[in-house]
Amino acid sequence: MISSKKIDKIFDTLQIEEIIEDFVSLKKRGTNLLGLCPFHNEKTPSFTVSPSKGIFKCFGCGKGGNAIHFLMEHENFTYPEALKYAADKYGITIEEEVYSPEQQEKEKERASLYIVNEFAKKFFKSQLLKTGEGKSVGLEYFEGRGYDLELIEKFDLGYAPRSGNALKSAALRAGHELDRIKALGLVSTRGNDFFRERVMFTIHNLSGKPIAFAGRMLGENKKMPKYINSPETDIYNKSEILYGIYQARQAIRKENHCLLVEGYTDVISLHKYGIENVVAVSGTSLTPGQTRLIKRFTRQATLIFDGDPAGIKAADRSIDLLLEQELNAKVVILDSEDDPDSAVKKMGKDGFLEFIEKNQQDFLEFKISHLYDKASDDPFEKSKAIKEIVKTLSLISDQLSRSLFVTRAANLLSIPEDVIIGEVNKALRSKMWEAKGRGKREREKSEQRGEISPKSPSAGQSKVGTQDYFQEEALIQLLLKFGNETLESGELLHQYVFEYLEDVYDTLNDRLVLKMLSLIKTSLEKNGKINTHDLINTTDKDVSELAVQLISEEYEYSENWQKRWNIVLQNQKSPEENYELDAEQILVTLKLRKVRRVIKEVIQGLTDTPADGSEQTNENLEVYMELKNLEQKLAKKLRTIVYG
Repeated sequence: MISSKKIDKIFDTLQIEEIIEDFVSLKKRGTNLLGLCPFHNEKTPSFTVSPSKGIFKCFGCGKGGNAIHFLMEHENFTYPEALKYAADKYGITIEEEVYSPEQQEKEKERASLYIVNEFAKKFFKSQLLKTGEGKSVGLEYFEGRGYDLELIEKFDLGYAPRSGNALKSAALRAGHELDRIKALGLVSTRGNDFFRERVMFTIHNLSGKPIAFAGRMLGENKKMPKYINSPETDIYNKSEILYGIYQARQAIRKENHCLLVEGYTDVISLHKYGIENVVAVSGTSLTPGQTRLIKRFTRQATLIFDGDPAGIKAADRSIDLLLEQELNAKVVILDSEDDPDSAVKKMGKDGFLEFIEKNQQDFLEFKISHLYDKASDDPFEKSKAIKEIVKTLSLISDQLSRSLFVTRAANLLSIPEDVIIGEVNKALRSKMWEAKGRGKREREKSEQRGEISPKSPSAGQSKVGTQDYFQEEALIQLLLKFGNETLESGELLHQYVFEYLEDVYDTLNDRLVLKMLSLIKTSLEKNGKINTHDLINTTDKDVSELAVQLISEEYEYSENWQKRWNIVLQNQKSPEENYELDAEQILVTLKLRKVRRVIKEVIQGLTDTPADGSEQTNENLEVYMELKNLEQKLAKKLRTIVYG
């Protein structure tokens, strides 16, 4: 296993924003960074990264944690795999891990598909560069396209030999199991290599791992498909990935713009000419998952598609998907004899970019020119085209943007604006009712499958635990955020908390709260102070998630109020300075609730005990009077707590 000393070094070295920015586009907001959550579909950013606290938190879906938790959740890594990823990123050497036989088997099962694909990638590349067949067939093809060794290495290009079982035999000799090789689609059901006599394109995930392959046939054989691809597997979902996204992600973020093309060679050729913010749909229609992937890095997308009917149809569908995700979609349709690969070769980098800038149309111009203008003069055909345009307009969620495009559409189509508005409103109502019906049907299906109960709370709602859960949770939050602060009396806040609650400590009853209090005490014994990182970085998922939730701030006081507008908080202290009064209110409230609960129990005891003047009855009455007196003092104190 990785030593605790090495784990500490990894945590001390890594910067959470640098880890997450490999996968999510982040923008500065105050002291934090903000972006679109990669774990759920959202249109308004609610994913926050706090470099000072070393945590991320999504206020939409609730996921949160440190950089290692992010890697485990996003990349489906095990804990050791996530640590290795971070270590590799920062050049930290990790000793070889030693697993028990059971751990080895479990790790092997989880990592096996990636390992086999990594082997296949190296096999195809070796065949391309080191064999006579690969050099004379595959390498000649790539060199003919102008690809040098740097590009071949960058995109992990390769060659699958003519032999029917070369990869299979090599993989088996290397110790890989046939079932796994078949599961990845590298071997067909007949037992032969699936990819044969084809140049190979490796498909990577966002972290650069090979997850699938595409093979292009060389020569003309109309009986064989030009391209064949890996099947979907546990590590490859083609509707959630774009070819070249690993190589393009930094450039897309830097340019704040994504070029979307149709083919593998289009991507590589544009990279050759220094245009790197480009990805490909890889022969399939653009999907919602792919548009969400683009949106992580930018909201500006330009489709560069072929001018044939298939390319125009694909652009038409893609526009709607991009608009649904609130991306600014533009389209460039190339001449029928061109594709991005051939166009950039003819024009060069500057000429190609200038051509894109001059010829790109926004979605409205494109829809009108390819739907309305090309429709026959038959009013029904024209009406059909207008309804398609209206349907697209209804996908724009921002009301102001939609209104501006509606006005423009009315002018371009020479149709009264109120007619367009009426049609758009009909489309919006239809979409709303369709969504409601779909949501109801999905819920009913979930109930039938037993996944949720008819009265279970929806996602995002709080799961209330035991009695006084919120007050006990507030206590933990107080300790995590301000436990090491010093009060005006000179006493540390955590000392004050534990002393004040000493007589009601045993009445705390939430399992997770008690566990966290125990860990806080351990941290105090170990460090002399509360170390929040101990709770965030613990392997106990429940503890870690609650710790992140409690120290995350969805909003922050803007210092620009004072710097730019000379607006200051005059009647109260800033939140980070008000912890002493916060502590008093939280502790008094919690103690008061506990006392009142004990009073109820005592009253119940008096009710159940015969009023015969017995010693037990008298003791209960004394306890009751003491508790009532304490209750009155606490209630009075709570009413006099005023924020200054």
